[in-house]
Amino acid sequence: MIEILQSAVFFLLAIGILVTVHEFGHFWVARKLGVKVLRFSVGFGRPLLKRVGADGTEYALSAIPLGGYIRMFGERDDEVTDANRHQSFNHKPLAAKAAIVAAGPLLNFVFAIAAYWLMYVVGIPGQVAMLGAVAPGTPAAYAGMRAEERITRINGVATPSWSAAHDALLDAALGARDVVVDTTTEAGGARRYTLALPERARLLDERGVLANIGLSPWRPPVWVGEVTPAGPAERAGMRAGDRVLRADGKPIKNWTQWVDYIRQRPGIAIEVEVERAGGRTTLRVTPEAVLADGRSIGRIGMHGAIPEEVRQRHRVDTAYGPLQAVARATAKTWDMSVLMLAMLWRMLTGEASPKNISGPVTIAQYAGITAELGWLEFVRFLALISISLGVLNLLPIPLLDGGHLAVYAVEFLRGRPLSEQALAAAGQVGATLLFLLMGLAFYNDFSRLLG
Repeated sequence: MIEILQSAVFFLLAIGILVTVHEFGHFWVARKLGVKVLRFSVGFGRPLLKRVGADGTEYALSAIPLGGYIRMFGERDDEVTDANRHQSFNHKPLAAKAAIVAAGPLLNFVFAIAAYWLMYVVGIPGQVAMLGAVAPGTPAAYAGMRAEERITRINGVATPSWSAAHDALLDAALGARDVVVDTTTEAGGARRYTLALPERARLLDERGVLANIGLSPWRPPVWVGEVTPAGPAERAGMRAGDRVLRADGKPIKNWTQWVDYIRQRPGIAIEVEVERAGGRTTLRVTPEAVLADGRSIGRIGMHGAIPEEVRQRHRVDTAYGPLQAVARATAKTWDMSVLMLAMLWRMLTGEASPKNISGPVTIAQYAGITAELGWLEFVRFLALISISLGVLNLLPIPLLDGGHLAVYAVEFLRGRPLSEQALAAAGQVGATLLFLLMGLAFYNDFSRLLG
């Protein structure tokens, strides 16, 4: 319940920030071009809070927190006279109207650049691109890639972290190019692999590009941290600093595998081989049975801990000076925008799964998770969602900003406005497309929850 509330709070915070940024872009340019703004609303529907500013604009916080809008004079059935015509949106030149409409999504991109700039100046923590298990029967396995090698370059692009490696692999997948991966071994040797990618539709399904290529990040072995007093782990003789090597003779490679092994054996004794002070010893631990989600699982009362030297060896911070960070942040925002457009196109052509589309539920979950990981991760999340809003709003779909810009472009080429009937028909098409898109997003959200 606490996790749900946390996700809801940070979702509302994220949407509030990004909608305010978007609508402020429209608002600021409209005011600069002499258009009177009647209402600035964060959210749709009935206003919950509102006040009228000194400029005569009504500022409102409305009930449905899934967007926002500004209401400009002259957009609807306002009484336009010779005295106030200069304040009317619809009586402005096409260039002015286009500037006002484009300002919202453009400010989303500016916000993303500012967010990435802040992250680059502070330093973005990440995990070095060290390989974990390579899945059999995948392009990485066929190429001969091995666990515990460090990826240094992909198609000539440096990959200091897993985040950089993922972006480079996704770019290659969207371009349907073979992937050349350079790695180094723990002994310092250099290796090069060429991965033949499968068809895009399979590569870009909901499992993700890493899993479909067969790669996974390195996960640390299991070291014992704190043990619960009088719990099964302590009674068995486990101590902080022990490294778990095997359970019932089977190698234990990471924390997830260890937890799964224990959970599946409530009340069943396990022979555990641990490394301690350079030697090895075998302990016998019996997980106690506890109820979770209506079924009995095993638990031994032990927390993991990663030694500081191991943590530092696998950590990398990406940081730049203030001026260099501007260029890096701008390039990152551009690259992410291009990747999103390419992914949308692949989904339209059937070369990528529509299950990649996420709705409010998934976004709320990620908002809560990133906030829990720290403020830098939450800022990264805001940057990504801000770019998504900018890209989505510039699509030439009626009712979106890009749809309005497309209409203005047609009017410019025709030399006269479109008819009311044409605009109404376009509005109906846009509303249908948006309804279907939202329906798909909600369907994907609930499929993930129920799956």
